Amino acid sequence: MRRALTWLLPLLTLASYLYLVVVLGRPLQVEAQGLPPFDLRITGYDLGEVRAYLRALSPAGYALYQGPIRLADTIFPALMGLTFLWWMRPLRGAFGMVCATAALAYTALDWGENLFIQRLLEGGPDYVDLADVQSASAFTLAKFAAFALAALLAARASWRRVRG
Repeated sequence: MRRALTWLLPLLTLASYLYLVVVLGRPLQVEAQGLPPFDLRITGYDLGEVRAYLRALSPAGYALYQGPIRLADTIFPALMGLTFLWWMRPLRGAFGMVCATAALAYTALDWGENLFIQRLLEGGPDYVDLADVQSASAFTLAKFAAFALAALLAARASWRRVRG
């Protein structure tokens, strides 16, 4: 069972990511006149960038972002968090607590980012709220930081487990 989880969980997570970024993300970028979606902007974004993106986004792009992408981007963070937790095992002591916190923080921050992005989409380019832009961008930045930390901790835990 462990061997199956060791391979199946990361492969399922990878498939979910590829579906989100390639199958759904490429058409979304086309519908936004080549602009990258908020979720992939590692340096965040400001009010002007949000308005420009929302103005460029076609009605089909709005539907894609609020429908299939919203669902896929709910599933992926959960799978990624579980994959991190699996790679971080065994979760014992203070190091285990830090690892679990980082993995769960990544998932929660990604879901929080998704919530605020939906608010940006609902507001539209002319009525988008500055506080929502700042919150969405902060969640995006924090998501990437938590992902980097969780990946580093998962690599360290995996390395220690393999070395014995």
